[in-house]
Amino acid sequence: MNALLSSCLEGELDPVEGLAKLSVAELNFLADALFRLLDVGKPEFGVKSWYDAVLDELAARGLGPGRSERSAVDVSSD
Repeated sequence: MNALLSSCLEGELDPVEGLAKLSVAELNFLADALFRLLDVGKPEFGVKSWYDAVLDELAARGLGPGRSERSAVDVSSD
């Protein structure tokens, strides 16, 4: 697992201030990596929140869809 992704999931990176300091390339990397983690049977707790936070940061920078424009990701278990 990438160090940036690990720092998110292990609570080392602040979800607001930390994401604001990241480059667009780093945010795009995180969005992709987090989406891949959501695409497993039972994603780790907190992955969906981090994914939403990254998309919100990209949207705030005018680089991604806003919360109302994006498709829902179903992470419920059967």
